[in-house]
Amino acid sequence: MPRRTAASPLGERMAALAAEDAAVLAASLVQAPRDPRGVHEARKAVRRLRSLLALGHDARGKEVRPLDRALRALAKGLSALRDAQVVVETAALMADESDDTDEVEAWQRIRDALAQRHASLLHDTLQKDPGFARRQAQAHRHAEQLQQLPWHQVHGGCLRHALEKSAQRQQRAQQVALASGRVDDLHDWRRRSRRLRMQFHAMRKLEVRLDAHAMRHLPAPGKEISALVDQLGALQDLALLQKALRSLERQHASSDVAPRRRRTASRERILPLA
Repeated sequence: MPRRTAASPLGERMAALAAEDAAVLAASLVQAPRDPRGVHEARKAVRRLRSLLALGHDARGKEVRPLDRALRALAKGLSALRDAQVVVETAALMADESDDTDEVEAWQRIRDALAQRHASLLHDTLQKDPGFARRQAQAHRHAEQLQQLPWHQVHGGCLRHALEKSAQRQQRAQQVALASGRVDDLHDWRRRSRRLRMQFHAMRKLEVRLDAHAMRHLPAPGKEISALVDQLGALQDLALLQKALRSLERQHASSDVAPRRRRTASRERILPLA
């Protein structure tokens, strides 16, 4: 793999941004065994890194693929822990939003049961990787690999082209999800939208301006995409909670684990990107 040679200002900014997120990843993995927010922040750092790598893919080609796959595997290895924490938080939110005493108590019991499942999963994970030492070593290794990438080959044109392709993927995922309404398609829509939002943020940090031609092929990089990602995230959280409730029902051989009135949560109208 070639090392960076003649540094370019844009390449230096990309390398610095990658180093920043790699440091967040490593620090979050130190925090994760004792604080579930560490798992969440680690996965977010990986997503930012992969979004950044995707922006420069045209310039680096095959060199980035093994590292991207390794980062993806690292995040996937944390997904079960994050999902287990999400359902605890969502059940607590259900309790907070209710004004019915019996319903609040039911959701609190569910939250406690889900919290025990999360604690058990964390214990099992730490048995296999004490203190997340193996994951921390992987993060430091990936940080070194990131700095060895030929960032000097990246230029503004390839970043703008990559952003356009990302927007096209988001639009295709949006069309499929709106047509099918399937949970998996909604998740893909959220994933594509979230990556596009991260890439818009990265472009601002990298000081890469979007010309008129690019803007004609991109959604507005404003509050709309953030609101969309948040709405799709809320739906995904509810889908995870529903799955967890079905598991609890099987475990307790009961069809009445969750409060009936709350089985279907009200949803705000989702506003797709134009």
